[in-house]
Amino acid sequence: MALKHIVSSLDLTKAEYDEILRRGKKFLTEGISPDVCRGKVVATLFFQPSTRTMMAFQSGMLRAGGGWIGVTGEQGLSMEKGESFEDTIREFSSFADCIALRHPDDNASERAVASSFVPILNCGGGSKEHAVSAAMILVVLEHFLKRPLQGLRVGLYGTPQINRAAKSIVPILGMYGIDLVIDDLGNFPLPPETEAAAKKNGIKSITYDKLDNFIGDVDLLFVTRGLQKGIFPEGTFPKEKEELILKTYTPITTEHMKKLRKDAYLYMIKPRIFEIDTAVDPDPRAIHTKREPFVEACLAVLTHVLGIAV
Repeated sequence: MALKHIVSSLDLTKAEYDEILRRGKKFLTEGISPDVCRGKVVATLFFQPSTRTMMAFQSGMLRAGGGWIGVTGEQGLSMEKGESFEDTIREFSSFADCIALRHPDDNASERAVASSFVPILNCGGGSKEHAVSAAMILVVLEHFLKRPLQGLRVGLYGTPQINRAAKSIVPILGMYGIDLVIDDLGNFPLPPETEAAAKKNGIKSITYDKLDNFIGDVDLLFVTRGLQKGIFPEGTFPKEKEELILKTYTPITTEHMKKLRKDAYLYMIKPRIFEIDTAVDPDPRAIHTKREPFVEACLAVLTHVLGIAV
């Protein structure tokens, strides 16, 4: 049986995303059985900073009766002695049942797939994608919206052109026939290939407008991180682009929340640096300050790729 890798969010079909949603909902409503992953091990290999994704995989596996091994950076590995990335992946895949990988190189996940004996989950690959984030986002949104995702009207604000999560989730939202309207600060539109994939998958529409013109009629306002520290290697992101973002990115404030519908939600892929004013945090529609079901989402992905019945 072929290994189920997730290098791109497009490596999963809509039927598979629906199945991950079902699993996530089951974990949320019925709890996580301490036997579901008994005897299984996930390797979390994070060569870039992470809080939510890394800990969600580690915590999820522990709660499900399994375990984890992993690293944060090359320190302590034989890579410090000169061992190649490929050989490191091969060795870890001998000790684990699945590898959750984050790496600064754009093609790291593809390289890992070529060397691994177990499934590779792309949890952030250079400037390209955080492929697993698409499944995580779907589980989180369905949990808070309490309604099917089909046909949502979604506003996207920020820098989708350079945001890994945005590049992963937009094509998948296309599978659910959403209506997408974007304020990209006038300079950071979706990459053409991301937009093309979303259209191929059936997205209802993609339009560009100013936030104030659409904030009052969306079901969800999706905010991206502004700057990309920790993603682009130090010194490689153009200084002029960074200055442009800082100049044009207006944080979401309580005034914006007054315009957002009472039954709509505000969502952001953290970390939040300056993108949402802290005065917004108490608002019940602000998902970023709530307990997000990342553990259940990552466990839904893990059990799916490992073929564990749930």
